[in-house]
Amino acid sequence: MLDAFSCTVPDGRCLGIAGKSGAGKSTLLSIIAGLQEPDSGRVLIDGTDISVLDDRQRSLFRNRHIGFVSQEQSFLENLTVLDNVRLPACLCKKVKPDAGADRALQLLERLGVRQLADCYPSELSGGENHRVLIARALMNEPALILADEPTASLEKEQAASVMELFRTLADEGKTIVVVSHDESALRACDEILRIDN
Repeated sequence: MLDAFSCTVPDGRCLGIAGKSGAGKSTLLSIIAGLQEPDSGRVLIDGTDISVLDDRQRSLFRNRHIGFVSQEQSFLENLTVLDNVRLPACLCKKVKPDAGADRALQLLERLGVRQLADCYPSELSGGENHRVLIARALMNEPALILADEPTASLEKEQAASVMELFRTLADEGKTIVVVSHDESALRACDEILRIDN
């Protein structure tokens, strides 16, 4: 449970959130993403109070403005990796259909998994799975990226590469919020918020 919580993250910053298991870190990300409603208070993203939007409006807003990297696999098993990464663009038509594949392939390349484009989710390892999830979260060029334990299943070098990518995105003006137990990942953030209780 989160209580009396207030936080502001400006554009172009990377905020790390740390704390013991059960402290509410993942709950906080779900509330920011509009996947879970707060009992009270407001969630303002670029001036929009998403806590007053209905489910459909929140889904549209999330797809257009928020990239969410969850801890759990959330792929459509009957689609290839490439089509899973392209899916957010197809849903909101923010990227032209003919350009969607090119952007998806560029993201997969950037995350070191381009060779998996024609594979299916069931063929991926845990680390590959996570990097594809990150690619999909970036597909619509969201202003806000929320990542729940983005380096948890990655080798040290891959984890450093992911955090370097997040740093680059923050330098480009994106807002990044990373929940992690990985102290090296947290050190790549501009500041760290620790939730103790």
